[in-house]
Amino acid sequence: MGLLGLVVHTHVLKFGLELDLHVVNGLVRGYCVSSHLSSARRLFDEFSERDLSIWTTMITGYAQNFCAIEALVLFDRMLVEGFEPNGSTVASVLSACARSGLIDVGYKIFNSMKEVYGIEPKIEHYGCMVDLLGRGGKLVEAEELIKRMAWKADVVILGALLAACKNQGNIEIAERVVKDILALEPHNHMVHVVLSNMFAEAGRWQDVWRLRKVMKVGTLKKTPGWSLVDGDK
Repeated sequence: MGLLGLVVHTHVLKFGLELDLHVVNGLVRGYCVSSHLSSARRLFDEFSERDLSIWTTMITGYAQNFCAIEALVLFDRMLVEGFEPNGSTVASVLSACARSGLIDVGYKIFNSMKEVYGIEPKIEHYGCMVDLLGRGGKLVEAEELIKRMAWKADVVILGALLAACKNQGNIEIAERVVKDILALEPHNHMVHVVLSNMFAEAGRWQDVWRLRKVMKVGTLKKTPGWSLVDGDK
């Protein structure tokens, strides 16, 4: 949590001021961002007037800090207490599953979104699932899921799949993903770099040289918004 957040919380405790939902939600989020999960959870538990937003904040905090079991347990408790999740809540739970490799659990939640919770999966939920499947090495399933989307895949989702292909050494799918990315962003030559490195690792030097010739045509640029480096590892 930032210095300002700590000062606010200390001030509230010192003077016995009443905490409202907005303040508590902000403090819980701040503690989670700085990985002070025990403090966030203590504040969450002590505040009795919880609404869906603060449940989602705490679940998201667990997800972002690789605490999938805690996120899932809290999600179940939220349901028991009568709160219906929204799209953001489910996205956080799916993210928790992705970061911890809980493929079956993530699939179950994703497939029950519409029927059980009345939530139509959106592109961010598909993105979480592509990340989940990619991290689990299920690249074919991830590619098929993208094809079944009602929307055209964006660079963020395709980039997640390409990163998974890179980690798994799957050149066949990577080539198709690169083609799709270039159809959206013809000047995104970073994907050529990734594919060239994959070719090199596989000893396919003729393909490396071919791509290098293509790369000389334009200037290498890294597209904002997605990364081929898995920052969570």
